[in-house]
Parts: sequence; C-alpha cells; structure tokens
Amino acid sequence: MSSHDRDPAANGLPLEFRELRYFVVLCEELHFGRAAERLHISQSPLSQAIAQLERKLGTRLLDRSSRHVQVTDAGNVLVHHARRLLFEADDAVGATRRAGSGETGTLQLAVGPVSRDAVLPGLRHALDERLPGLTIDVVEVSGDDVIESVLRGGADAGLVLNPPARDDIAAVPLRRDSAVAMMLRGHPLSSRETVTVDDLARHTLVLWPRNTSRGAHDSVLGLFHGHRPAGMRVAEQHSGAAWDAMHADGFAVVPASSAVSGDFVTVPLVGDELDFTMSLVWSSATPPPVLPALLDAADAAADENGWLRVAAATSDGRGAMAARQLHPSRG
Repeated sequence: MSSHDRDPAANGLPLEFRELRYFVVLCEELHFGRAAERLHISQSPLSQAIAQLERKLGTRLLDRSSRHVQVTDAGNVLVHHARRLLFEADDAVGATRRAGSGETGTLQLAVGPVSRDAVLPGLRHALDERLPGLTIDVVEVSGDDVIESVLRGGADAGLVLNPPARDDIAAVPLRRDSAVAMMLRGHPLSSRETVTVDDLARHTLVLWPRNTSRGAHDSVLGLFHGHRPAGMRVAEQHSGAAWDAMHADGFAVVPASSAVSGDFVTVPLVGDELDFTMSLVWSSATPPPVLPALLDAADAAADENGWLRVAAATSDGRGAMAARQLHPSRG
C-alpha cells in the first residue's frame, strides 16, 4: 500500500478485537476461504475487516495473489501482539466473571508437570468427595508459568513445585518429597542403594532451565555448592540435549514422586537434605471465592495420602510442621 493509498482520516481509529481475531485466524490459515470457514462467516466480511484494519494502521499487512496469501513484516509484528492481546482479553473476561459471580461452581486450576502427576489426582478426589457440584478446569502450563497464570487471572489457584517467596502469592504445602538421583540404567551409580552429593559430583548434572522452576533449580544447584559437578548441562527435561547428556554420564536430581520411564532408575540421595515441596498457591490480592473449601480439601488430601507424614519420616519432623502450616489455627 503506497502513501497515496492510505486514508489519514482512518489512521488512529481504535482497533477492534473482532478485527484482530479475524487477522490472527487468517495468518494461521493463509487462505481466505479456510479462515472464513473457521470463523463461521463468508469471505466478503473477512476481506472487508482486513482491509479496514490495514486502513486504520496505514500499512499493508498481507500480500495477496490469486494463488496465495503471505504475511508482511508489519503483519508479523501485529499477529504477535494480537495473539497476546486476545489471550489477555479472554483471561480478563474469565477473571471478571468469576469475581462478579462469587462461587460459580467452577475452579480454574493451573498445574505444572510434576504436581500434575504427584498431587492433582489426590486433590481432585478430595474435592469430588466434598464438593461434588464443583467443576475443575485444569490448565496445564510449565513450571513458574503457574504463578503468572494465577496473578493475571487465568486461573483461580495453582499447584507449584518449590514456589518462590512473593508478597503477591499465598501458598500452603501439600506434599514434601525427598530428593532422588535419576540416571540411565547402566550408569556407574545406578546399582547403588544410595548416593551422596560427592558421588554425584563426579558426573554431569543435567538441570532444567531456571525459568521452568526457579525454586527447584536453585535448590538443586545449592546442593552442589561445595561439590562442583564434573559437568553441567542445562536443558528441558525431555529435550534432545538432556537425552544426550543422560546417555553419556549424566544424572538429574528430582522429587521421589517423579514419573520415571523404564530406561531410567532412581537412587535415594543421602547426607545432604533437599526437599521438593509441592504447594497450592493463589493470589494474595484476589483469592478465589472457593478458597475455604479448597483449603479443607487440600488439608484432607495431604492427610489421607500421607504426603506430609512421609516428609516427617525423612526430614526430622519438618513434614509435621508443614502440615500445621496448612491451617495454623487447628493446632
């Protein structure tokens, strides 16, 4: 679109979410017919909406021909921001509806991969028994993204491994796990009954990125403060880089409850204490309306499954202290 084609009077007009949604779908399909079908509209209003969007922004967003649609550089910038704006708008609508209606009967629960397997089933069972009318919508995200989802209103509460200490987040522990070393079968340490940090330090530590779970990442690194590992590889848990490192002489330090495939074994870590804590978290400023019932269910799940008593047997009684922290008023 040349400068002569632009409509200066239209520039500066507010964008509509409808236009952005149409544009994002069109960028995903790169075909007006398929995009219109996804949007349940005809091609004419879709073309008009995209043309109006280009007039408002004063630039060409798409290059069109009879055979294909291609996104311009300016269009790529817009689609990146449009996705974020639409996602946040959906979050805002959901958060507003939940705040305005009180106990709506739906709990949005964000979970990370470890807590999903180790805590979520037991917590859902306790909630089903006590609140059969409550619908649980589970949002699976990675690690510390649980915190952001809770704070921006995308979820009412979350389950987090080793949550960070923050003023804007409240947390209660649900499960405290001891640490184990995970390694490939055939690793020099795989047949041991137990291992120490000194044993492990002779090999390569495979550690998940800090932005995946900052608290757990820092806790594992702290174990090796006085025993620098022979090597260290920071990689996503199921990535090719992690796989290669584990197939060399690598090991990882994980919660005892972590799911482990048949190619790997876990060996208890002794001599240096490290607890992995899975906690229920929520926004301090906007706690969910169902928080009292949620805490009762969390308390029951921890008690029925012995999640905190297990820690007491391996952590000099600190699990019992954590259990009391769920509801300090209960003694």
